[in-house]
Amino acid sequence: MGIKIIADAASNLFGSILKEKNLDIKVMSLHLTVGDKEYLCYDDEIDIKEFSKSYYEQIAEGAEVKTSLVGPGQFEEVFKEEIKRGNKVICFTMAKGISGTYNSACVARDTVNEETKEESVVVIDSMTAGFGEGLQAIRAYELVLEGKSFEEIVKECETFKRFVRSDFTVDNIKYLLKTGRVGKALARFVHLLNIKILLKRNEESKIAFSGSAIGMNNAIKQLSKVVIDKIDMDKDQIVYITHCNVMENALKLKEIIEKAGVKNIEIYDYDLISGAHIGPGSLAVFYVAKESY
Repeated sequence: MGIKIIADAASNLFGSILKEKNLDIKVMSLHLTVGDKEYLCYDDEIDIKEFSKSYYEQIAEGAEVKTSLVGPGQFEEVFKEEIKRGNKVICFTMAKGISGTYNSACVARDTVNEETKEESVVVIDSMTAGFGEGLQAIRAYELVLEGKSFEEIVKECETFKRFVRSDFTVDNIKYLLKTGRVGKALARFVHLLNIKILLKRNEESKIAFSGSAIGMNNAIKQLSKVVIDKIDMDKDQIVYITHCNVMENALKLKEIIEKAGVKNIEIYDYDLISGAHIGPGSLAVFYVAKESY
């Protein structure tokens, strides 16, 4: 009996990253519509770097973007395929507080487990998105390679997710306002004063306010302070920085936290799904903290 790790497309685990890191993780595609064009994330034929640049430029110019969650039927089909191959499934989804994908996966899980008469599928609410979710899926895959049992992996991942930090800042709060994740009064206030807000995921699987700064350079400094204060420096971990078409800001953040002693830092384009909701110019960092939420 094998164990298959599955994540959704909000995990930031592009095909190129899976190949680069030799990760046998199944990523569930999500539909992405930009204007009148529809894409399936993650289509390996898409050059992520070029597509991301164009994608965030189009959003900045006012292009309408829509994302769709994975339906229960899609999850059920994939779960059953893995069970036929002799595998049990551990599936990670983006936070249930920001998407219905978790609920879709749970509906499929219940159907499949009822048919198999055992716990063949476990769904884990990552409580975040982007590389926060991806980091958890990668950890689960590492545990599979270590030979841990299905039950051991599930237990460890449920604990591990509470140590995963997702901290970010946005360039323009209007994208969060559009999706209802911040109030109108706050949005007007920060826009008028050029205040950049810092955000994090919270214990309720939602986005929470964590700080503010005047201008993006100060926001980057504030973000780096959070990382340096919270990170578990004793772990030989990779810190993931992702950005929405602002590589220069990602490099600034990397330089600051490197000087503080963080050794392994990797920079990628921000995942296209949750990136649509935070907008161009956003910057995020994902890592394992010293203390749990």
